[in-house]
Amino acid sequence: MANFKAQANEDWQPSYELLKGEDKKQFHQHLITEQGHICCYCGERIVRTDSHIEHFQPQTEYPHLELDYFNLLASCQQKIQPKEPRHCGMGKGDWFDDKLLVSPLIADCGEFFEYTVDGQILPTREPEKAERATKTLERLSLNIPKLQATRAGAIEGVYGEGLELILSEDEIDKLIHYYSRTDNEGYYPPYCQTILYMLNQEKVDRFK
Repeated sequence: MANFKAQANEDWQPSYELLKGEDKKQFHQHLITEQGHICCYCGERIVRTDSHIEHFQPQTEYPHLELDYFNLLASCQQKIQPKEPRHCGMGKGDWFDDKLLVSPLIADCGEFFEYTVDGQILPTREPEKAERATKTLERLSLNIPKLQATRAGAIEGVYGEGLELILSEDEIDKLIHYYSRTDNEGYYPPYCQTILYMLNQEKVDRFK
């Protein structure tokens, strides 16, 4: 992106519309790598061919931010199939409200949400954050059956079929360490935020 923008001169100015070919592919891949290969909103595994560059503040309303590095993210979904539900960046579209949309870029974004064993995301019970969380979940369609089922599957992958596995405190700590970090190739585990919430909540409920 820096090299692309550096080409600006009196006769040519860079724009997102002109970001094409290898420059766009490389930048898209850079965003994915920086995010640990998971969607900025739902946390599922993404690759370049099935994700898109997301303008957090949409180009239609904020054209001056169309090439702002801190406004660009990698979100799941690219080519929508017939009847496939839109979610995350595709679901949000051009909607933006800085008072009602929880940004994945803020350090405490995870504190706006709670998770259940059946894969639902709920708004926090903290009154000052609940409205933003509710609107974000609604606008990004984060509780559609597809996403709820894959989150539930990720939880089952930790706790076993039927969620019957009882973890020791040491096992929980090791899993928290695992889900908090990328692996040696820079990949976060899919839905790591969901799993971390469940593990930390269990640790508080059982050992504190």
